Amino acid sequence: MCWSSQLTWVPMLQNSTEMDFFSEYGDANRYKIQEVIGKGSYGVVCSAIDTHTSEKVAIKKIHDIFEHISDAARILREIKLLRLLRHPDIVEIKHIMLPPSRRDFKDIYVVFELMESDLHQVIKANDDLTREHYQFFLYQLLRALKYIHTGTILFISLMRTFT
Repeated sequence: MCWSSQLTWVPMLQNSTEMDFFSEYGDANRYKIQEVIGKGSYGVVCSAIDTHTSEKVAIKKIHDIFEHISDAARILREIKLLRLLRHPDIVEIKHIMLPPSRRDFKDIYVVFELMESDLHQVIKANDDLTREHYQFFLYQLLRALKYIHTGTILFISLMRTFT
């Protein structure tokens, strides 16, 4: 199974289809796409194998990055911060794939370490989570937040209606 250029998952030979997902991106041959693992408002995430390291990674394709300036600024801020952070409870950016030219800069591909699951999936899929499970989730969140604040990074989220 591979990606097609329309971002649908279809069974095909691996030669042309994987290249379509990355279009003309120079690092495309470094990653072997495995499967779609998530979709969101900013794009699609798939799992892949880094052929240089044999490591499993997650590739987030953020499409039409400059369509809304506020979204582009938010995405840039997230990428800038995550590139600097190194902590076991914070996902790590492994690589950022850029287009071959500025003129073709429409999409961006961010390569992350592949996590087994995310917190939303764990909570949604398990009816039998105990108080200790929730305490451990909270512990991990607070540990990551402490690390971020220790680095003098302050997270402030204000909605327009409050300003």
